[in-house]
Amino acid sequence: MDREDEMIGLAMAAAKLKIPYQDAHRLLLVGRLTGEKRGGRWFVSVASVTHVLHEREATGSQVP
Repeated sequence: MDREDEMIGLAMAAAKLKIPYQDAHRLLLVGRLTGEKRGGRWFVSVASVTHVLHEREATGSQVP
């Protein structure tokens, strides 16, 4: 599995984005994070987390 395909738990994604879990879940539901549910847990792609981080840096926004 290469870095582009890597998946992490939603809680880890929230931590990397420095936002509450609920906000990360909202980003997943509206399509800003890509992911899938496995065994009752959400996993998101590292690439989508990186994309959201870069968007925030580009705009200077703290809001996800």
